[in-house]
Parts: sequence; C-alpha cells; structure tokens
Amino acid sequence: MSEFRTIGSFAKQLKRVNESNSSGADVYSVTKYDGFVRSLDYFKKQVFSRDLSSYKIVKKGEFAYSTIHLDEGALGLLGDEEALISPMYTTFEVDASVERQYLAYLLKSPNLINQYGLIGQGSVNRRKSVPFSSLAELEVFIPPLPEQKKIAEILSGIDRAIEARKRTADKITTTCRFVADEILQQAKYTYGSIKIKDCANRLWQGINTAADRVEYHERGVPILQAKHITSGQIDSGGARFLCEGDYSRYSCRFQPSVGDILFTNIGTIGKSAIVTTPSKFLVAWNIFLISPSDAIESEYLHCFMQVLDQQNYFHQHAAGNATKFINKTLISELEVPLPPREEQIKICARIKALSRAAKCSQDAASKHLELKTSLSADLLSGRMRVSI
Repeated sequence: MSEFRTIGSFAKQLKRVNESNSSGADVYSVTKYDGFVRSLDYFKKQVFSRDLSSYKIVKKGEFAYSTIHLDEGALGLLGDEEALISPMYTTFEVDASVERQYLAYLLKSPNLINQYGLIGQGSVNRRKSVPFSSLAELEVFIPPLPEQKKIAEILSGIDRAIEARKRTADKITTTCRFVADEILQQAKYTYGSIKIKDCANRLWQGINTAADRVEYHERGVPILQAKHITSGQIDSGGARFLCEGDYSRYSCRFQPSVGDILFTNIGTIGKSAIVTTPSKFLVAWNIFLISPSDAIESEYLHCFMQVLDQQNYFHQHAAGNATKFINKTLISELEVPLPPREEQIKICARIKALSRAAKCSQDAASKHLELKTSLSADLLSGRMRVSI
C-alpha cells in the first residue's frame, strides 16, 4: 500500500452551522502562527458579528483553515472542546487512519504551504481561495499510524524545548535590560547628565535637495538607508546596491567618520550603529548622524541609545499616524548620564556583557527552531524514517 495518499482519502469537509445560536462556545480565529485562538484574547476587542447563527461549530480534534489565507499557514487543530468560527473558514475532520497532531504538523509544513499558493483559485487582483475540493486532491506522506504518532511525539518534544528556551531567553533578556537601566540610572544619580545637543559636535539629519540627488547619482556614490542599520551593525554591503536604484527619495550631505553614531528615525525607529571603520557610503535622509564631542565616549553613547531602544523608548515617543518618525528635537534633548570617561568605558563594558548574555540565550532558542525546521522537513516527507 502506498504511503502517499490524497488528503481527500482520509479527510471529510464539515458544514456544521450554529443554527438558532444553539452553541454557547466562544468565538475563535485561526491564525498562521498559533492556530486556533480566542478572538477576544487575540484582538483585545470584538471583531466578530453579534449574530452568530451563520458561524460554524468546530469540535475538539477537528481542523479549520482560512480559505483565503491558507498559503500563509492560517490553519489549526482545535484542542478545546468546542469553538465557533466565521463562515470564511473551511472545516474538516479526518478518519482514524491519521494521527491528528501529525497531520497538523504536515499541513503547516513549508512544502505544503508552497503548494497551497499553487492551487488557489481566483483572479490575480484578489486573494486566491483554496476550496476543500482542491485541498483534498493534494498528495501527502502518510506512514503507518504508529510512525505518525512517533513523529508527532518527536516534533512536540522539540516544540516544548523551544518554548522552554524562549521563556528562559525572555527572562534573561528582561533581566539584562533591567540591570543595564539600573547601571545608567545610578550613573545619572552619581554624576549628573548632559543633553545630546551639548555633547555632540554634529547632530545632523539629511536634507532633501535636488542638487544632492543629481550630484551623487552622477557620481554613483552608495547611500546607506535606515533598513541597513540593525542590532548595532551597519550592512554597508547592502548600501552598494542603491547605486543602481532610484535616487529621488534619497539625499545626503557628507560621509560619516569613525566614532559617529547613525540612528534611524523612520521605519526601523530607534536602531543605531557606531562607525568603527572609515566608511565608503553616504547617509540617507532617514538617518540621524551624531558625532560625539570629547566629553563623551562614542561607544558609551551608543550603549545608552541601545538601552533606550530595548526599552521601546523611541517607539513610545515617535510622532505621526500612518508613518511613525523621530524628530530632531527629541534626540537633541535626550539626557545622557555623564560619568568620567574612565567610568563610561567601564559602564559600556558591563552593558555589552549583558547584551552578549541576552543574545546567547536568544541564539540557543533559535537553534532549536532551526533543528525543528530541518528535522520536520525530513520526517514529514519520508526522507527520514523513525523506527517503531
């Protein structure tokens, strides 16, 4: 007997409707990351209809997916006893030849998600839908039931390890941020503070002028955008590709120097990086450039800006509605604790050590996720078999 079967050979569509509001179950949504979630918990407000008579009833162990978002992974297996979901979802059940948790992993695997995008129906101008009739025709790997259960156990175990690692990483990261803030607050209490405008030789933001655009376009000078500044690093390699792009949105005045701090004010708000080598790029209009004076160490000021970013300070103080941005006044008026330069170096070293500890814990969680991605691809396709 072939171990590759069509989904329709073991799954049947359900059309159980909440007629006369017979069910008192909570309303759920089906999301791409978390599967079934209570709508009120997820959205923090009521987004569903008051009239639930057309909603579908889902029982424990049954599946549902978003007909127009299946290609994003919006599919779930209900673990609670009963749920109500919008008519926009498609529901189905499977027979006893299939382990439900195994199938849940299989249906959300990258290989299947790619196939959903190919079988969608509809015009190119609207989101394509995947009716159950099309889903039912897909052929998937269904090994013997004991092997399905073993695979599900393996992947569930990895999921539990990932969650444990994430919780540990979150605790360590929160602790590190708290300690870093305490260090800076103690320095401010002991030594006082200074505003950035008073400890910077230059505090600059790009000015959008046609002259700049024409000059640098003709010279082919690479321009660094906000998106090239993440996690304290500068992706200067990415900046080179801007030479071939449209310069109408970019402008720049000068080339950064070693020790200057670049700070993003639009888009990836609050990310900063320090220039450690002679740069070969110019700065776009969506970046502030801070050139510290002799009163303050560049690395220390950079650490201070990163701590504020980790505390979400800049997003909380950003202006604008559709597009959030940081204005120059906010940066100018920021008060930085100002201990002696020797103490600044020590504080910076301590904050960097805390950042490394937080990153190590986050990397450990990411490695578990990479393991699951690699292993599940092999197990769910039949390339790797498990002994029973």
